Amino acid sequence: ASPPPGGGSPPRDYQQLYFNVRRKPLVVHDVTVKGDDRTRPGLFDKVLAPIYRASSLDELRVRCLEANAILNAYDIFDKVDILCDAGPAAAPDSASVVVEVSEKNKLNVKGGAYVSRAGEGSAEFSAGLNNAFGFAEKLELEVVRGHERSSTYGFAWAQPRVGGADADVTARAFQQVSCSKRLSSFDETSRGASVTAVGGGPAQLEYQLVFREIADPTRLASKAIRHQLGHSLKSSLAYSYVVDTRDAPTRPSAGALYRFRSELAGIGADPQMTRFFKQEAEAQVARSPADGVTIAASAKLGALFPLGEQARKKGTCVADRFFLGGVGSLRGFDTHGVGPSDERRPPKDAEAAKAAGVLSRDAIGGDIVASLFVSAQVEPTWRKLRDVGAYGHAFVNAGTLVPSPLGEAGRAGGAPADLKALADSARVSLGVGLVFPLPVGNIEVNYVKTARRGRLDRTKEGLQVGLATALAF
Repeated sequence: ASPPPGGGSPPRDYQQLYFNVRRKPLVVHDVTVKGDDRTRPGLFDKVLAPIYRASSLDELRVRCLEANAILNAYDIFDKVDILCDAGPAAAPDSASVVVEVSEKNKLNVKGGAYVSRAGEGSAEFSAGLNNAFGFAEKLELEVVRGHERSSTYGFAWAQPRVGGADADVTARAFQQVSCSKRLSSFDETSRGASVTAVGGGPAQLEYQLVFREIADPTRLASKAIRHQLGHSLKSSLAYSYVVDTRDAPTRPSAGALYRFRSELAGIGADPQMTRFFKQEAEAQVARSPADGVTIAASAKLGALFPLGEQARKKGTCVADRFFLGGVGSLRGFDTHGVGPSDERRPPKDAEAAKAAGVLSRDAIGGDIVASLFVSAQVEPTWRKLRDVGAYGHAFVNAGTLVPSPLGEAGRAGGAPADLKALADSARVSLGVGLVFPLPVGNIEVNYVKTARRGRLDRTKEGLQVGLATALAF
């Protein structure tokens, strides 16, 4: 190669130089950490110890990349830089490693306002401490208040990579009030604790010990809801498994999402505690046959089975059951407007209650649920809609919700006797609309018609606006 103009030395090919010496034996002389103001030295010792075992430049590179990935996985640093250089002149064939980190802010505060699928508005505030004691732990205090009676108070301790393993553990103590008085005439108050473990794969394991109370704040609850009132103890173990190959979480054009969840309640010696087995399976598939056109399909199956003779006689708890209806569930129907229901007590002033929109029946949920959603999605021609990510869709939505044949309602004839009867109980709707994707879900503005419905279902034909937060149904 000809020398560069001016007679200077030719530029160095650092990649070639690395390949020439990458297998040359070396030892790591020292590893220095900078920027560790709050983080304990023991955390770095565990992560950086493999670097000392590197015996060549190539192995040192791999060890440093692995250490960088682990330090970033703790999620307590804004930046992690690792620099390898030659060791001191007194130690030939050695290397010095410098790890420079920038720790995240210790205090983390956030808040917001939300609207639940049941239509209740709420305000949320949370304050957390990152790496408070130097072990990469995260402490969070959460307060949520709804405009009706719903509320949540919780304290969580999250510890990443427990014992140096690829497992994150979160312990949480909480008190939660879920208000369902508008749709089902009951409130559920839960006080308890949970422990969740998440590994490096798609699985999650959670244990809950919860003391629950079902109350009637309306004094108008139906007989089915009054039968549920009182206290119960729930000790459960849940296993979740998620596989997601979609190219985007909000509007995928390719790939699939599969989610499975199994829950076993009744772990313990107390014969009075809640006992059931609950299985859920959800799936979403998307394909793009042409530019700007996507065909998407979603499905959900769920089953809740009481365990033991006493549980079968009493039936499942309304707080554990499935509900169906509303945008993001079964379009063309009101929220929780599909499936088993029971007549409420008559109010003192029937005319005032009717004017206030008080429902005459309680949604009591079901033990077996199935739903299907198929849509053809197209990009709008109006540029302003495309710029905000909106798209149009035409869809068919179907679903059914019934009691378990093993429970009291099933033995009394409230549940279908076979698959044909289950299919005959299906509801179907179809429509068109606009979808506006958001980080928390999709806002849908639809025009819907119901093709099949039950005699006591609450429908929402015509214009229906709502937030779809789970999959596409």
